[in-house]
Amino acid sequence: MTWDGSSPAVDRICDVLVTHTPAGGLRLVLQQLTLHTHGRDAGRHESIDSIVDVEGNLVVVPLVAAVREDPAISARLDSALGELRAAITADLGSDVDSLEVIADADGSRRVMVVLSVEVAPEEIAAGSTHPALHDGVHHISHHAPALEDLRDRLAGPERGVLRRLWDTVVTRLRPGR
Repeated sequence: MTWDGSSPAVDRICDVLVTHTPAGGLRLVLQQLTLHTHGRDAGRHESIDSIVDVEGNLVVVPLVAAVREDPAISARLDSALGELRAAITADLGSDVDSLEVIADADGSRRVMVVLSVEVAPEEIAAGSTHPALHDGVHHISHHAPALEDLRDRLAGPERGVLRRLWDTVVTRLRPGR
């Protein structure tokens, strides 16, 4: 569900992440998913991805390693996440098992939460498509039309749908292709 509260921590999270976003970034997605084994907390899975427009294609660029390898950036992010979690807990009266911060290049920001979800560490293996995992791949798979619309709005009329279609036709008709 979408958290309808507000916290300045959301802006701080986005400010930290945007410094690692490559050119063409359309959406930043951070998700922290609490893992459980036999009903007990078994750690947290974190994904941080940027969804980028690369020549008209939506591509996921993982950012978690770049963000977490810098101790100062990592500490700033953890502080802001802690503040956001405290605000959500105070508002909802419960901790959340899934926290998702979504920031689009048009400036819109959303916080999605799931209060209780049972996901075991084994279920979040490399390449997992577990339904509770909302990383960049999930966003492209489930929200591609909205991402394409965002890309077209940001590109303006000169790089809209018709222009991309025209560019594709011209490229395919070039001699030697």
